[in-house]
Amino acid sequence: MWDEDGLLAVRRLGLVEYEDGLLIQRLVEQERQRGAVPDTILLLEHPPVITVGRSAAQKASRQILCPLERLRELGIDVVQTDRGGAVTYHGPGQLVAYPILQLRGAERDVHHYLRLLEEVIIRTLADFGIEAHREAGRTGVWVRGEKIASIGVHLSRWITRHGLALNVANDLSPFDLIVPCGLSGVRMTSMERVCGQHVSFDQVESALIGHFGQVFNRRPFVKPIDRESVMVILRSLPDNRYLLFKRRAEAGGFWQPVTGFIEPGESPPAAAIREVAEETGLKDQCPPLHRLPYIHAFAIAPELLPDLSLPQPVIVREHTFAAELPGEPGKIELDPREHTEYEFVPYDQALTRVVWAGTRRALKLAEQTLNQLSVLKRLRTGADL
Repeated sequence: MWDEDGLLAVRRLGLVEYEDGLLIQRLVEQERQRGAVPDTILLLEHPPVITVGRSAAQKASRQILCPLERLRELGIDVVQTDRGGAVTYHGPGQLVAYPILQLRGAERDVHHYLRLLEEVIIRTLADFGIEAHREAGRTGVWVRGEKIASIGVHLSRWITRHGLALNVANDLSPFDLIVPCGLSGVRMTSMERVCGQHVSFDQVESALIGHFGQVFNRRPFVKPIDRESVMVILRSLPDNRYLLFKRRAEAGGFWQPVTGFIEPGESPPAAAIREVAEETGLKDQCPPLHRLPYIHAFAIAPELLPDLSLPQPVIVREHTFAAELPGEPGKIELDPREHTEYEFVPYDQALTRVVWAGTRRALKLAEQTLNQLSVLKRLRTGADL
């Protein structure tokens, strides 16, 4: 049982879909309440997303300045969440930190906790020559009158969730689509904008970890990703349908592409080839794989891995690939230990059938990548001439 030992588990997760970040937080919070894990901080980036906090639930239509249809065209999701605060934006290049802490003693004061988070950010920025400050009555951190970091938290039984977002090297233009933090006229800035040069994201993460430990009197230790996995999106030619498998009911019963864990000593491409062979039976027919520009982390709920003896929650980093089958095989050889049925479905149907945000993003990238490769192939063969 983890108790008041002052340890802080650090999980450096990389890219995480927003809904996956919510699940990771909830699972870690549950384990922290049971005393099964120590205080934890999750460090990550989100794909483009606008989040609406509790204080903006009734005002979102006035604080989001762009039609939802246009946001979808821009690839920006909108999510209602249970953190404090108003509307904000997250995107790649922004460092998001979610502390899941059992607050104790003098820490059990929400306003004091917010000030401590601000102090962590201010000290981190100082390491990069940036003089930052607070503004009275406004939660967050500011530089030269512009906001560089936002804070929104949730507490339950004095265990924290959500946290802070520090603009390191992110595109600031999406903030023009909202009223940031509900503050009309506020301008956002970033570390790279203030410094006028490249700022190492990894170095900022490391600095924030050190200052978080000092400010909160915790001893950080890095807890690595629990498992690495692969996802392979297979599309059949010439009808451009995607192969999906249905998991056994006791393992979730949802539809998914080829997926599987990477074995010790195995590279992601080798694992992808092996998983295609094992899940389809196409042992001698695995087509050339194309690595997708998408590696993300997520948590697997304990009920979906009843046979896996790993500490909970299990956090996985997934590498994604796409490939085209020369034609729909006559029969896919299912592994009955994992799946009960399979189907080749059109792209739009595949998007609606899969349940996870990461799978949908991988499908979209696979469609774009395979279509581009198909055009290039036709041009090379002179088919369009």
